[in-house]
Amino acid sequence: MQERLNKNIAILREKLKDQYNADKTGHTADHLERTLAYALNIAKKEGGNIVVIGVSAYVHDVHRIMGAQLGRFCAPVESLDKVAEIISDLDLTKKEREHILYAVEHHEEYSFGKEKVTVTDIESKILQDADNLDATGAIAIVRSFRYGAAHGMPDYDPSVDFYQNEYSESVNDKSTLHHLYNKSLRIGDYMHTETAKKIAVEKMKLIKQFIDLYVKEYDCDF
Repeated sequence: MQERLNKNIAILREKLKDQYNADKTGHTADHLERTLAYALNIAKKEGGNIVVIGVSAYVHDVHRIMGAQLGRFCAPVESLDKVAEIISDLDLTKKEREHILYAVEHHEEYSFGKEKVTVTDIESKILQDADNLDATGAIAIVRSFRYGAAHGMPDYDPSVDFYQNEYSESVNDKSTLHHLYNKSLRIGDYMHTETAKKIAVEKMKLIKQFIDLYVKEYDCDF
């Protein structure tokens, strides 16, 4: 199974690297590689079909490419035909193809979001955890500000109180710092697997420290 995964990922890297590296919102090929690494690390301890998990991790953000091309938010479900085309020549069973499409469709569900979490299979849960791990911690801070800049969001708006409301990927927060507070600061509390929960602990601490220090410096509270 590992050999089949390696072969499939090599094909996907060649197909997608240029498209993702043109991204300016933090959803680059590097993000795919980290999501893949997180996912396979989790799978070693939690189980699951690593071919489904690995391929899903590498194609989960196709809707981001589509959104950039169309100039609007695209939900993951809108990318399924394109994902099916991308994986059509991979070494996969019919059941694996269907499972990959299912995992991609549902990967942006959040317990604190409008969609809620509906998945029950370990492969989809691992994809959600892996993607979310890259949405908290040091790299997530960089990714968030890159995303905010690409979408015309201010870095911080002190006139708006921090909030943790019902989250949706389709609606931008009031500022990048508000996004970190509303999403990244709470993601670690909603990981599915014990492996991901442990990885998230220090990353969550960093997000909290960064937000607190940013506000302190912004207010010149030296």
